[in-house]
Amino acid sequence: MADPLKNHYGIGIVIKIAHMLQHEDPHFDSDGFIAHVQPGYDNLELMERGRKIATGLKVYLPDDFNKAVAILLASLDSPVVYDENNSITSFIFLPHTIYVTENGIDDFETSMQAHYQLTQRFTSEFAIRRFIQRYPDKCLALLTLWATDANLHVRRLVSEGTRPRLPWASRLPEFIQDPSAVIELLELLKDDSELYVRRSVANNLNDIGKDHPEL
Repeated sequence: MADPLKNHYGIGIVIKIAHMLQHEDPHFDSDGFIAHVQPGYDNLELMERGRKIATGLKVYLPDDFNKAVAILLASLDSPVVYDENNSITSFIFLPHTIYVTENGIDDFETSMQAHYQLTQRFTSEFAIRRFIQRYPDKCLALLTLWATDANLHVRRLVSEGTRPRLPWASRLPEFIQDPSAVIELLELLKDDSELYVRRSVANNLNDIGKDHPEL
């Protein structure tokens, strides 16, 4: 039996995030951040660990969301090259995506540009769904643009983030009822040069087929 992913997401991940942030902002209280996250951490599942780290980011990053995001993005490594065996490396950025959505839902531009950068390190497919529901027209316009982006992770975000029934994520009832807007995006991606993206298109079509088999 494979070792649960959460077992590779121990307190060392928290320490690494703290050091990355302190490198960009000497005022970042890395010791306080680690001490805030650590109690009860080992008892949590993977996504709960990500959310707890994100809560720590809220406490120890600046109150000003734009300043906080600037520090967060400055701490990122170079975009990862996709590797199907890259099981945990990119997961270090899971809390970053949660933090942006939880604290930036009222700032569409800053948050979506942050997700543009973050999805190139760790997928923002879960994190953008609240923005799709809050700002459907603005999101669809932006995702249409991203469907032709040079970065394959950005293009995949378009197809995976709009899945009506994405596993482990909140559903998108509007797209479950009427997937026509999603179909328009998938038309732009169905012949993508990357199999990684085309598989995501297939996943989305599978979701749509559950509710609209005739389509």
